[in-house]
Amino acid sequence: MKKNITITEIAKMADVSVSTVSLVLNGKTGVGPAARERVLRIAREHGYKGTTDSGLNRRHRTILFVNIVKHGQILNNNHQAFVADYINGAQMEASKKGYSLEVAVFDRFDPAEITDYVNNSFASGALVLGTELDEADVEHFLKIHIPLVFIDILCPFMPYDFVDMNNASSVYNMMSYLTRMGHSEIGIVTGRIGTINFQQRLEAFENSMKHFGHKFRKDFVFTVESTYEGAYEDMRRLLAKQKEMPTALLCVNDIIALGCMRALKEAGLAIPNDISVAGYDNLPMSAMAEPPLTTVDVSKKSISTKAVRILVQRIKEGSSMPYEKTVIGGEVVERASVRNLAGEEEA
Repeated sequence: MKKNITITEIAKMADVSVSTVSLVLNGKTGVGPAARERVLRIAREHGYKGTTDSGLNRRHRTILFVNIVKHGQILNNNHQAFVADYINGAQMEASKKGYSLEVAVFDRFDPAEITDYVNNSFASGALVLGTELDEADVEHFLKIHIPLVFIDILCPFMPYDFVDMNNASSVYNMMSYLTRMGHSEIGIVTGRIGTINFQQRLEAFENSMKHFGHKFRKDFVFTVESTYEGAYEDMRRLLAKQKEMPTALLCVNDIIALGCMRALKEAGLAIPNDISVAGYDNLPMSAMAEPPLTTVDVSKKSISTKAVRILVQRIKEGSSMPYEKTVIGGEVVERASVRNLAGEEEA
């Protein structure tokens, strides 16, 4: 019997969403009887901790995982594995601390709706996935009465705890790798909707170009939609007008990279022989691309695990505890989408 099954695994086995599993395991309404029984049966059979026969698991020792889809440019079907890593890390750490995890998904950013839901929940605290939020959005959470920790976003001046990926060091690591591979004419593809993470990666790219003595060219800064299809269509139109291309492109996330790779190939550019491409996030599909995508791996589980630890401490200590702004670094995953120009020169 499997003892450590996660809510994501239950969702997959029951053919329902993670939020549906969370509703069932926390005794909430809004789920049909057939799906509810299927989820409870799988949870019982695999020994999910805290499951009762009635499924009424409404406990005060609960942590909310608040997933807010503001515009869907980043948090969409292509990023399910991205979100699942955050949820799994949070769920495992919450369980160790004696808390259950409830997932609440909002398909739009309605501050009043979110505030009402969180304040009327049974939760002791909440993790907020801030991928698509900006600092003005975070201000709305001041009306929430339980402790909050934000992940995948960092607002230095807001009175909250934040745990995010270290965009500056991660981009630097990738730029250092591309430089060692002999690339100096490097471009970047960023998203049209300028999230905080995208802005930080673009700034880190420009600083890294200067650090390594490369010429920063504004005509090598490309802006596309953040969805796969949107990135593909935008890059296809850009390539029709672009007279010159860099030897390597750094894309601010893997979905953008994969869309751009499709457009580059259709334009007759071979990857990596004609142009190298690198991404950011290390999504599972990146390893299956053709060629497999070189990317930055940031441990989403480490971020959410750290966030739960901070939140539990915040629940205990309240405002007497100083706010933490924590960043976790990323490492380059080398794959076949980057050409080694330095090795060719040596040969």
